[in-house]
Amino acid sequence: MTTHPNILDAFAHTLLGTQPKPENLHHRALLEAHTAVQHLESQLLERFSRPLPENTSSQTYVEEYTELLLDRLAAGVELSLLMSAPCAPVTGSTPPAEGESDAEADCCRPSGDAPAEPECLPCGQGPENGSCRQAGAEPADLLDACLVVFCALGDPDALASADLVDGLRRLPGTAEGRWFYADLTQPRLAQLLAPFGIQTRNITLPDGRRRKSYRRTAFVSAAWGEAPC
Repeated sequence: MTTHPNILDAFAHTLLGTQPKPENLHHRALLEAHTAVQHLESQLLERFSRPLPENTSSQTYVEEYTELLLDRLAAGVELSLLMSAPCAPVTGSTPPAEGESDAEADCCRPSGDAPAEPECLPCGQGPENGSCRQAGAEPADLLDACLVVFCALGDPDALASADLVDGLRRLPGTAEGRWFYADLTQPRLAQLLAPFGIQTRNITLPDGRRRKSYRRTAFVSAAWGEAPC
């Protein structure tokens, strides 16, 4: 998904003489989860409406459709979790207005009312490509590490398990106190992610490959589940 503000938004702000406000990361996660749901529904409708391809058995067709349906249901659950996640008060925010509760004032408000610096992306790059994370810094935890890899690869909707592991192996530190990131394998990653309810699914990637992959929204929703906005 395109990062906001993109070049057109930046141009509009230049014409208006205004400064873009930092995006709220919880809102970003909601948009990405909703986009994933819409994309899967579009795939389901397209798959259901077209005739059975030649040289494809009915069993294979049903299995592929079932996997796609399960992906859609899982994406819907992730979206529901994000939409229902409570929001914690934000440190340094302004007091609520008269008649406004603390939750209403702080929920879904960016970090601080007027941050001096742009918010960091998970991989450490801000909107102006300035480094927010110290180069080579160890990720806070496994979820953070996975989001770092997604961010470094352009934040795709999904990554093949092999590609995610390859990216994690380049990071310093230890994954959940069990293995060095450099020593991770696909089975080890699956074992570490199981307690978070994150697992691979058969997903058709943009290059046409259908591989065991992880969806980015799964990591985002798991991270928000641990530390709501």
